Amino acid sequence: MKRVNFYYSTKLTFDDYVHNHSFALRIMPPETDTQHILSCSLNISPYVPTQQTVDAFGNNVTAGYMRDDHRFLDFEIKGSAEVDHTKHRLDLLPCYLYQSQYTKPDDGLEAFYDNIKGKCTGTASDKAEYICNILSDTIGYEKGFTDTTTTAAQAFALKKGVCQDFSHILISLLRMDGIAARYIAGLAFCDGETHSWVEYWTGDHWEGIDPANNCPVSDDYLVISQGRDFRDCAIDRGVMFGKYTKQLQLVRSVLT
Repeated sequence: MKRVNFYYSTKLTFDDYVHNHSFALRIMPPETDTQHILSCSLNISPYVPTQQTVDAFGNNVTAGYMRDDHRFLDFEIKGSAEVDHTKHRLDLLPCYLYQSQYTKPDDGLEAFYDNIKGKCTGTASDKAEYICNILSDTIGYEKGFTDTTTTAAQAFALKKGVCQDFSHILISLLRMDGIAARYIAGLAFCDGETHSWVEYWTGDHWEGIDPANNCPVSDDYLVISQGRDFRDCAIDRGVMFGKYTKQLQLVRSVLT
């Protein structure tokens, strides 16, 4: 078990005024069998009343509405938690067996799986470790070539991407092999932003693996949200009215 302190902030700046802005934040880390939240505070600016709910995947959702004109939305969390990955989570959902919007393979990804499946044997853990090793040799970690709309098939075709892409590709391959897998968004020792990794179902519990760093998940990882893919775990989503054409997002996070 390890006690960690966490901090995460996002500053959204719009290039013109917006209004009637409804938003949903998946930013408050959940209480689970592997992490106990000792404290967590959320600050939003401009101030707006919010509602707390929990979605179908067990994620904490903070919903708010800003009627008046504004050109920015800032939010941050800070707190501490006890993390213990010697314990296990058991919250399996059938949907984690099936391909989703970001993980659906194309011919190229299916051909890659067909090429490795004969060597991908043993337990679910053996298979996840084997595939991670292969991906580490096949996909280069490079920023600037993919974004939050990039699918597993598109990133695999590029042979480059970031943590989100590694996670989607691994999930796609595991699901092709009949192993339930889910996307995890959170904070980790290796990043100054949010990080993503994968949990796979061993047959009786979830285990975490980080394909971007090709390593098992340790107590240096804090879960913020989970789901079938990135879409279920997006930190902030919103709908608004106004003349703006783009937004600038500045992100900073710390896990110590």
